[in-house]
Amino acid sequence: MTRNVKRLLAFALPLSLAPTSGLAEPSWTETFVLPSRPSTPGAMPLLCMAWQEYYVLNLTGVTVSSSGPLTPPFPNSVAAGGFASAGVVTNLPGTHQYLFTTDLMNAFTDAKTCIWQFSVTRDSNGVFSGVINQASAGNQGVLCTIDPTQSYFDPSTCRSQVVTYIQ
Repeated sequence: MTRNVKRLLAFALPLSLAPTSGLAEPSWTETFVLPSRPSTPGAMPLLCMAWQEYYVLNLTGVTVSSSGPLTPPFPNSVAAGGFASAGVVTNLPGTHQYLFTTDLMNAFTDAKTCIWQFSVTRDSNGVFSGVINQASAGNQGVLCTIDPTQSYFDPSTCRSQVVTYIQ
């Protein structure tokens, strides 16, 4: 019985020491300002919440897992890709961070892992801007990409679409 308790503690201890407020802060390898794509003329700015849409295409050839505080969240395991969305309070800066990996238990070691962090800010004139940071992790050789042709940000309504790839 003592051996089983030790095994349980050895497994549970690293989980209890993991940060619960989000993902660890990675070393960002690329920063990309989303292209501005204004909405239709006359679109009204959102006063309380704007929706950010996230798409991830999986090109690794294996099923990947996701992690991050998006609501609704990405599917836990995806073979081809996934979609998630999140709200951003439009009167304050907001940030969403999420990752996709081939091995959730070893995301920063024996895996292919891509981490993205999307930040929204608003200047004194009420114009919104969106910046996405990207990092890669794991020792399996991963290519993380932000698709600039399909990703955009609306500076007046704060709505956005972020399309990324893991390969």
